[in-house]
Amino acid sequence: MDAFIKRCVVTAGFLITTHSLVAVDASAEAPKIQFDMPAVATALDTSLPGQPREVSVELVLSSLIAGRTDVSSDDAPPIDHLLVHCGLRDRLPVIDFSPKTELQSDFAGPISVTTKDELSDSLGLSVDGVVPHVGAGRLGADDSRKRSDQTQFQRQAPVQAVIASGTTDRGRGVYFKFRWTSQQVLEGEKRFRISFAVPDAWRGGLLDLNITAHGVDRSLFGSAKLRAVAKQDFVVAVHQQGDAEAATIALRLANLDRKLAAFARQHPKSGSNAITQFWRRVVPSSNEPTTPSQWYHGVTSNLLDPYTDHQIRSLPMQVRVAVLGYSDAARELLELGQEGS
Repeated sequence: MDAFIKRCVVTAGFLITTHSLVAVDASAEAPKIQFDMPAVATALDTSLPGQPREVSVELVLSSLIAGRTDVSSDDAPPIDHLLVHCGLRDRLPVIDFSPKTELQSDFAGPISVTTKDELSDSLGLSVDGVVPHVGAGRLGADDSRKRSDQTQFQRQAPVQAVIASGTTDRGRGVYFKFRWTSQQVLEGEKRFRISFAVPDAWRGGLLDLNITAHGVDRSLFGSAKLRAVAKQDFVVAVHQQGDAEAATIALRLANLDRKLAAFARQHPKSGSNAITQFWRRVVPSSNEPTTPSQWYHGVTSNLLDPYTDHQIRSLPMQVRVAVLGYSDAARELLELGQEGS
């Protein structure tokens, strides 16, 4: 009995060790996914005569998958799909978008199916003999019947959605879902276009985007599950084509955004006092940001008040000046077309 228990313990320890090694290898080989998107976009007037005003914005999303070496064609893709959510901050309605939902199949054409039913009957009789004083003789008979029925038809090849798109937020937003398939690779550029219904005095706005890459966790003792492997938020300053004043404000906003991103890397958490930072590391507070540079996301997404929020007030002076400049430029762009309305 003791020997049996020892064997069970050794086997369990081996399984745990093997599972731990697999987990370490999987995390070591996990690719790093980076996203990029232009900070400024031009809105083209695509209104039809006699119809409400409409503008269209074309966006380009770049994806980079780093950290993959010795990749063969049989390896599973590093991510399952990309999910992009976007909408104007002032929640103007979406009129149209592209690309639309697209279906694709791994088969080049329809599948041919042939059903064949064959029936065959055969009857034979043969008698050989030798008659004394006469000689040899043979008597034979044969009866054969055959019927063949054949049916041939074509079946549609199975398809899956390689691109799915639709509206969100009661038509105030839109989503795009790009799936990695044998014919679509998600690394590189993806272009999509969104059309909004805007007031006649509209001259510019802010477009909020959220990009998430989902991967597949394949467990040894369970079913595969999706998990988010990379997330990133972007704010794109949009101005109407040919409007020099709106373009200038959008460009200033983009430069301030770049400056804030650099400050966020230097000051991932608010609080410039060394003693305060040390105390926060020793005794973490539940009110502290859960992710690095959360104050940057709060400022660019208009979730924090730069004049009253304690996180912003505890940042260094030059960072607070950039935060206030960004907030003022964002408000100026949003209110640009409201002066004459």
